[in-house]
Amino acid sequence: MVERFFGMRRTIVLALCILATTSVTTGQNVGPDFKNFSYPWSGPPSWSERLEWLSISTSKTVRFTNGHLADPGQAEEGENSVAAFAGLTLESVTWADVTGEGRKDAIVIIRYDTGGTQYSYFVYLYSLQAGRPHLLGYFHAGDRAFSGLYRVYEQNKKLVVELFDPDKRTGDCCSSGIIRTRYRWERGKFEAAGTTEFGTSKAASRIPVSPFGLHQ
Repeated sequence: MVERFFGMRRTIVLALCILATTSVTTGQNVGPDFKNFSYPWSGPPSWSERLEWLSISTSKTVRFTNGHLADPGQAEEGENSVAAFAGLTLESVTWADVTGEGRKDAIVIIRYDTGGTQYSYFVYLYSLQAGRPHLLGYFHAGDRAFSGLYRVYEQNKKLVVELFDPDKRTGDCCSSGIIRTRYRWERGKFEAAGTTEFGTSKAASRIPVSPFGLHQ
């Protein structure tokens, strides 16, 4: 009887441990469905050679469906005017503490294709507050070799952005160099911190593409 009691107790304890572990693991994976999500959007970017932080107060948004959206600007003019492959694509979502506040924030990378060879990236940064996404900030990188996005990640509780160096470009598409800037979360926004660093890229472009903007 005693062995049966303790056997049942061990079973219950084991079940609770498994449940707790499952809850923690699930909790780490729970987050907004960024594939079907509304993002601030003030229209297609003009050609740019630099990173530009955009206003989070804009009232204009676009809604993604399964990670994609046809070019919002051209779609308004009719289906026949939409350039092939033009639009927005959710490329990746990673979680890291970029504010130093001890919580995981989402780094959302969205690619904008013009329909030709030109493309650029938007990076959105979200925190979770009461389980809901809160936009911390977002920026638009330049066009390919002209300060286009190479990498963005977290290091030592800071946001690190690496752009292709236009001074090391080999044509419009590619560059052998990168420019690295670190950002610290201060007074409700990301501020450049430390000195700008220069390095060598491991790939001449972020993603190999065909002349039609298709990922190879």
